[in-house]
Amino acid sequence: MRLGETIKSHRKKSGWTLTELSDLCEISVAQLSKLENNKSNPSIESLQKLAEAFHVPVSALTLTTEVPPPAPVMCGEGYVVRVLARGEENVTARYLVQDQRFRMQPMVLTIPPRMMTEDKRSHVSDEFFYVLKGKVRFVYCPDLIYEMNEGDFLYYDAVVAHHWENPSDEETRLLLCSASAAM
Repeated sequence: MRLGETIKSHRKKSGWTLTELSDLCEISVAQLSKLENNKSNPSIESLQKLAEAFHVPVSALTLTTEVPPPAPVMCGEGYVVRVLARGEENVTARYLVQDQRFRMQPMVLTIPPRMMTEDKRSHVSDEFFYVLKGKVRFVYCPDLIYEMNEGDFLYYDAVVAHHWENPSDEETRLLLCSASAAM
């Protein structure tokens, strides 16, 4: 949304006419009309007066980048990728967002019993996981090992080599979220 459209949107949400906003801000109706139609740029003083009238920070008027709509993924949706296969068993990731505009990539990682992901992966990303079901052994660096159970949470820098192991006889499911600068 452009600046003029943002100003007009705030004015209409407030239920004001141009004349009413003009009286509140001490900016002429003609100037407000030019601003709303993107035919003029406001001064800093005008932006401050408008922001004060709308009870918003100046940035709410000037940050006019389109905000992407929410991206719902219903139960059973998302695309599934086989991360690792050993015989009949697969470690899978069900990606929950399919849009590269988002900075985070949430997924559900499923690890079969007695299986581990690739040895010591490393990539530029901040990540966290939450154990939805089962148990997981998280190996971080060569020396740090965390035994995690259902309901446990861990945040880490994925640039450090790491991997997961399922030490149990039950399937493990993790909610994993990766956020990298490249996303």
